[in-house]
Parts: sequence; structure tokens; C-alpha cells
Amino acid sequence: MKKYELVVQDIVSKICQNSINHKLPAERELSEIYGLSRFTIRKALAKLEAIGMVTSKVGSGYFVNTSLVGTPLVYNSITENSFEEISYKKIQLNKALPNNHEQQIFSLRDDEYIWKIKRLRLINNKVVQIEETKIPVSIFHEMNTDIIESSLQKHALAQGLEIDSYLTTYQAINVSKDDADLLGCKKNVAAMNITNRGFLTSGELFIVSDIIDINYQCTYHTPFNNESMNFRDKNSR
Repeated sequence: MKKYELVVQDIVSKICQNSINHKLPAERELSEIYGLSRFTIRKALAKLEAIGMVTSKVGSGYFVNTSLVGTPLVYNSITENSFEEISYKKIQLNKALPNNHEQQIFSLRDDEYIWKIKRLRLINNKVVQIEETKIPVSIFHEMNTDIIESSLQKHALAQGLEIDSYLTTYQAINVSKDDADLLGCKKNVAAMNITNRGFLTSGELFIVSDIIDINYQCTYHTPFNNESMNFRDKNSR
């Protein structure tokens, strides 16, 4: 881990501990605390601002973004980048009848279609993820390259959909030859398979996406759940 990333991790930890709950120490003071150059500290502060943990005010310094404190996911290797740095490239778009599994998870009738989308996610024009997405046509009536090569989440909000939550699953995999060609890596390289299910406030499942990322990293801060530990302990006896 690079030096500035260690500073980011430590400051995020202190924010979660409420050791820092309002304003961060000045750049010069942070340089002295960590024994690092002000250039390195500036990189750390820039990343903290990019992931939304702090906000900067000209002439005043950096302040904790209290609206994010307490959320389970602090940041990951995608959300640490701004929307301007993220782009998409369409690989495939199909409109098809769902199979039995798709019909079940989306609660669809036999004659209701779904969109099947495959696209690349790029950071500063470098491919970092392959994403395969399924969306009921009843939710997104129209689908085209312009929509695919932008934020599907933003498009959903623009259509008036009210997004409630996401259920995310992580699984370690090895990259196939076809995916390796798209990602620019070797076949069988270790990767993370991230499956997201998005729910509307009505409880309706509106999107399922499978993502493959060979350099995925995420940082969480979650409250300790004593009831969960007691339940697991009870059932292990």
C-alpha cells in the first residue's frame, strides 16, 4: 500500500472512531504527524475528498462529511473516482425472454422481456471491469447505446424510479479467456465477481448486474452485531 493510502486509511479510521469529527488538522500538521511530505498529504486529502469522506473549503481547510458517517460501505476502487473519470463501452445488447431463473427473480410472466447488457467500465480510459446486466423491459422501456454508455443508476433516477437499496455478493473467481482478452490480462488470473441486486422503494427488483474486476478493493466500517454472534455461537453447540 502506498504511503498516502496509509494516511487515508488512518484518517478514515479516526473519523469512524469520532477521533476526528469536524475539521481535519491542517496540511502542515498532518505532515508532521505522519512524518510525510506535504505533497503526499495533499494526495491523501484529495482521495479523502474524492470518496466523499471530507469536503474542502477554500481558506478554511478540510471538514468531515457527516452525512456519510455511519454508512456501511466507506469506499471502493470505483467510488473513489469521480463520475468524470468513469466511462462505459457497450459490448452487447439483447432483448430476450427470461429463462426460469430470471423469470423467478424478477417476478415476470412468460411473455415479459428483459434487457441483457454487456459493457466495459473504464477509469481514465483504462478497462477495469466487465459488467453483465439484466433489466426488465417493463422498467426500462427504451434501451440504446447512449443509455448503456452512461450511468444506469442515474438513468433510473431520471426516469422517476426511487432506488431503495442494493444486495451485494462477492465471490473469488478465475478469469476466463474471453474475459481476460477484454480486461487485458492473462487467463485464470484471480478476480472478484461482484453481483448486485437493486431494489426500488416498492420492494421490486429492478436490476441485476454481475461484475468482474481483477483489481477490486473496498473498505467497510460496520457496527458490531452482538445478536448475530450469539446466534452463531448458539447454533454451533
